[in-house]
Amino acid sequence: MYLKIFLFATIGIAAAVPMAHSADSGTKVMKNDCSLPEYRQFDFWVGEWRAVNTKTGAPEGESKIENLYDGCGIRENWQDPELKGGSLNIYDRTDKKWHQFWIDSSGARREFIGGLEDGKMILTATHPSMLHPEKTVSERMTFTPNPDGSVRQYSEATIDGGKVWTERYDYTYRRK
Repeated sequence: MYLKIFLFATIGIAAAVPMAHSADSGTKVMKNDCSLPEYRQFDFWVGEWRAVNTKTGAPEGESKIENLYDGCGIRENWQDPELKGGSLNIYDRTDKKWHQFWIDSSGARREFIGGLEDGKMILTATHPSMLHPEKTVSERMTFTPNPDGSVRQYSEATIDGGKVWTERYDYTYRRK
């Protein structure tokens, strides 16, 4: 009797969970529900933008940032006169962090990890330094939604474990 109840309960639960096909094996796997509020934390960055230097107002590049995959991810496509690149971004419910995978036309790749802190998205990547191969670089990007609808992206780096941070760039994204 208890086995029958357990089996019926298990079948009922399995039937209620959305399933999707795994790309690598063809087997069914549980589908991630990306309707949680955490998946919307970075939506302030979604749009078509012109990026300018925050201090001087000089044009820096353009970016198209879009939601995709049923709201589970955000894709960025960046271009300026010297560099083209892009990223895929996703909230990972297992570690409760945002992950950004960046690649560009210089051959660089980065994996930034972080999350929303005081209304700002802060993502950090750590990798070997190209200029100082014996050292490790940490790059931090802070995305801040502004009251006028623009977004500030401030990037800084450190090679001494965070004692001294050096500005890499400071952009303001303005909607096209």
